[in-house]
Amino acid sequence: MGFIIFLLVLAALYLLEVYVLTDTKHFWVGGILPLLIDILTIFLMVASKSYSFHDFAMVFLVFFGTLCIWGYGDDRHKKKNGIRKDK
Repeated sequence: MGFIIFLLVLAALYLLEVYVLTDTKHFWVGGILPLLIDILTIFLMVASKSYSFHDFAMVFLVFFGTLCIWGYGDDRHKKKNGIRKDK
């Protein structure tokens, strides 16, 4: 049951990031949520004193996943508004 809740929260965060937060004229607004998720992940890892390979792999996946989601939302916004390159 916990994994299903995790997947639902993950899907909600993905939809929020791609369709709401990155759909502004400022590209950095979409980076707030991934940054908060990354900080929370580091805090939870340090607070639980978990330093195994599995824990570091999960942190890497979280960082990579949030970066990919933010990049996808930013690319979608640029394509939608016809923005050709960054200033």
